[in-house]
Amino acid sequence: APDPAERIEGSNWEAAEMAGVPLYSIAGTVDVTHHRAEKALVSTWHSMTTPQFREALERGLNECGRLGAPTWIVDLTRNPGVPSQADLGWINTDCVEIGLRNGIRAVINVLGTSAIAAMGAKRWAKTVTENGLGTYDCKTLADALALAAEVASGKSE
Repeated sequence: APDPAERIEGSNWEAAEMAGVPLYSIAGTVDVTHHRAEKALVSTWHSMTTPQFREALERGLNECGRLGAPTWIVDLTRNPGVPSQADLGWINTDCVEIGLRNGIRAVINVLGTSAIAAMGAKRWAKTVTENGLGTYDCKTLADALALAAEVASGKSE
């Protein structure tokens, strides 16, 4: 079999590794990719304030279960805003249950530079942690994927 590294030239290899396999997109809301090696789904959020927010999040958590991915990575680097109070309440109740039901063990927030994103992530991290899921903050997607690989191998427990 050909070496997959030879099919993608030079430095594009790392970019392709970071890209993952596209699973679904909801226009203006989120793009979700599967990272098989790290057993993680990456949700790249464009907006957390659209009417499709709950549908987008619930679908992703269900996909984690279907694909056996114990880590849900929340990429906030595009400054997607903060969910409404009602949506935060939903995250803290229904959403946590959906995550647990789908075998999710870790939620990793990729914060980037947005103070608002960091504030929003803090709001949901507290409840998610209280309900038995590990929550982590990273500055880059590369760091989040490395952590996801540790979660998949049981090293982060």
